[in-house]
Amino acid sequence: MIKTLITVFLKGKASHWQNKRFTSCVFFIMASFLFFWGALNYHIHQGSQFYAVYINGQEVGLLAEKEMLEEIQHILQQEASLFYGRPVIASESVKYEEVYRPQGEIERDKVMSHLRNTQSYKVDALMITIGEYDVVPVADTDAVDDVIAMVASAYIPSAENVSIQDVYVVEQLGSRPFMCHPEDLRDAEAVASILLRGTDRRETYLVSRGDSLSVIAYENNISIAELREANPQLEGDFLQIGDELNLVLAEPLVNVITKEKIEVSEKIPFKTVYVSDSSLWSGQTKVLEKGVNGSRDVVYEITRENGQEISREIITSVVTSEPSPQKVARGTASTPSPQGTGSFIWPVQGGGRLTSPYGWRSGGFHSGIDIVAPRGTNVLAADNGVVVFVGWDGGYGNSVVLHHGTYYTRYAHHSQNLVSHGQSVRQGEVIALVGSTGRSTANHLHFEIRTGGIYGSSHDPLKFFKP
Repeated sequence: MIKTLITVFLKGKASHWQNKRFTSCVFFIMASFLFFWGALNYHIHQGSQFYAVYINGQEVGLLAEKEMLEEIQHILQQEASLFYGRPVIASESVKYEEVYRPQGEIERDKVMSHLRNTQSYKVDALMITIGEYDVVPVADTDAVDDVIAMVASAYIPSAENVSIQDVYVVEQLGSRPFMCHPEDLRDAEAVASILLRGTDRRETYLVSRGDSLSVIAYENNISIAELREANPQLEGDFLQIGDELNLVLAEPLVNVITKEKIEVSEKIPFKTVYVSDSSLWSGQTKVLEKGVNGSRDVVYEITRENGQEISREIITSVVTSEPSPQKVARGTASTPSPQGTGSFIWPVQGGGRLTSPYGWRSGGFHSGIDIVAPRGTNVLAADNGVVVFVGWDGGYGNSVVLHHGTYYTRYAHHSQNLVSHGQSVRQGEVIALVGSTGRSTANHLHFEIRTGGIYGSSHDPLKFFKP
């Protein structure tokens, strides 16, 4: 069409050079055509121009203007700020680029929905630190102060007779600025628990004579429930010497030192004075005058680490009453017949089972042998003798001591004693029943052979007979 107009124009120019009206008409037509052609071209081009939005390299929709993306991001950021109750910053980087899409459509709702479902946010926070190591983030400085206060006060006693002199955390506990997802924030109480409880380390404990669940739990600062949870193989309270138990012990991330003064009233133990008495058999004793404990008021300075005492120093000590000694008569007379034969028989009817020999072992020196047998099994006199002790004897529980002339034999942990003091017994006579009284973990007989008195030198019973 343009070529035709030019041809007409040139012919018109040659033939009608003088015709100015014709020339003006041709120029007006050409100018109008060029204007409308350009406008049509511009309209077609603009209708296909968009901004493609990308998240993690994936296109999620088209927008007409980049300002529209900024508006969507602002709306979603406001929503997140209201939800978390604090200003947020988008974690992911959203990109866009100008694209030409002849068949494209504006997808504002699609872009907003995709961003709402995939966009995550971070907040300004403070990371709790121990020295150079990060622990967990908290919301603000108030939370940091609360954590430090909770840790420092965790081991402060509440007793009225205790006054705190100093409290400090050994490690350098602090914080630093940090950006994190709101879900990663921890409250002060949870962080203090993490610092004080720390991580778990597993240890093995070997059961020895006299151990019980309560004793093991107490000595390792754990509960009986925790001890049972770590050892599902346990049945009831029964423990066997040599058993291995798992211990789950807390290993704190921080250590708290406390210094305290404590005022206590303590007893002063009385002393025992012995006097010889020829009216009593050798090995017998009789209390003539009961002793009386004294008392004193003491002020201690105690240093503890994580609640466990590590040192104690006496600051003042005032005696409020003096102790009175206990006077005890100790027999010197020779014991009556029957005298022992010097040959011993096995002291458990039916044999039983030897579980712990004489000598050193974990927990100390074992002055006799242990023979396991069912509760109620007969305990036999190992030789002819006289009962010089019968009754409760501390860790030995119900026990009997026989004097055989040269030797003494002790029988311990009985469920029941069947003889009386001063009674003469024959070798093989039933003197008690097997039990588990005193410091004992199972039904058994503890058997000793001694010379030089009830508490004289002990000997290995297995050298006197074969089981």
